[in-house]
Amino acid sequence: MMDNAYLTNPEDEYETPWYLLKGGIFESFRYDSFESFNEKLWQLLVAITSKRKKEDHEKQRLSDTLANIVLMVKGSHYFLHHKKRLGYKEDWIDIKWLPNPYRCLEKYRPREDQKLNHHLAHFREPFAKLTREEAQNFTIAFENFFAEMDLSSWLNLLEDWKSCLEGDETLFDWQVDNAPLETYERLLALHEACIIGYHWAEIDYPPPNRHLYEDFFNTPYESYRDASPLELIDTVLYEINYDVLRQDILELYAGCSHQRKGLTMKTDDLRFHLRWLLQTGWLLLQTDYFPEDWLDPNSFNFLRCPIPEKDMEYWRPKSLSFKEREKLAKTLSKLYYGVEVHDEMYSVESRMIRYLDAKDTTCLGEENFKTRDRLLKTLDILTLIVLDLCKRRTKPDGIIYPGVSSEEEVTSEKKIENSTKNL
Repeated sequence: MMDNAYLTNPEDEYETPWYLLKGGIFESFRYDSFESFNEKLWQLLVAITSKRKKEDHEKQRLSDTLANIVLMVKGSHYFLHHKKRLGYKEDWIDIKWLPNPYRCLEKYRPREDQKLNHHLAHFREPFAKLTREEAQNFTIAFENFFAEMDLSSWLNLLEDWKSCLEGDETLFDWQVDNAPLETYERLLALHEACIIGYHWAEIDYPPPNRHLYEDFFNTPYESYRDASPLELIDTVLYEINYDVLRQDILELYAGCSHQRKGLTMKTDDLRFHLRWLLQTGWLLLQTDYFPEDWLDPNSFNFLRCPIPEKDMEYWRPKSLSFKEREKLAKTLSKLYYGVEVHDEMYSVESRMIRYLDAKDTTCLGEENFKTRDRLLKTLDILTLIVLDLCKRRTKPDGIIYPGVSSEEEVTSEKKIENSTKNL
């Protein structure tokens, strides 16, 4: 099949992923699971490094495994060769990954952070052999595999493995492959990269935070792009005015029933927005790296801004000090430090139930005020991010202070805040 594939080109670019993958990669493990392939590879290694006599049926089974490994090696080389020949670029494997600018500061990270944010947590398979860069771009793993040994060297080595297997001898008897465990590790890493390649060709390459959506929040996402927390901001602020949402948060936490004036939004709508407000603020802090296009303002088709266009240049957040909005990642980290976000969302819903009860006379406690402030400050931060993205779309090379119109204004605002502290 591989020989025939070399003679033709895919008819259109949408066939290219499968065209590249069918150069041996898919055929090599199509009838295996992740675990079964690795188990067979280990059995093969044990067989050619031990002097135990093997039955014919066992030799045949191990030979089939070796043939699949040869296919996998050839297929990976085929992929690299033809991808370069076709000049094919695909965002999901050729894009750079950048540090998340809103990542939770290490000082404020919870104990389970390492488990939640492991760079391979978004894959269901228990990958352990790939670096972060290789997991984010599996072609790097292919290139690293052939960096020290070219295709012919790998095929010659695997041919030696086959000869040892058929002759009931060991690699040490033949004095070939003096580091079989290292070879085994490299083949394991190549297999993991091939599995990622399969996800890519199936358009099933998971976003870096899929585990947070599906396992932590039990929430589905529509597409790879929709899993970006920055895209979620658009969901939170969908046709909602900043002042309206802020006023309803203040109203929700107004206190006893005689102090209430009534909500502007429908109860279900407010519940939806506050839930996503908390969830989005928390998601902004998670995962170490984002695909580059998640952070590119020009990659957003549109941004709904909750601030009137005429006020955007001079708008100021009402619940954040200048110091808090100067370092948004630190502000967010402190807001969610020690907070179980599920409990926080349940707390907001509980507050809504009490608010709707006209007979409720319970006064607000300290925790209610903390939740109210967290909602207000998170709303301010999301609004600042939207404003910053809007400005960067028109000034891609400029340094933008979120929510501040100019560098001179930054200086003057600092002076005002410092003078206020002395009063």
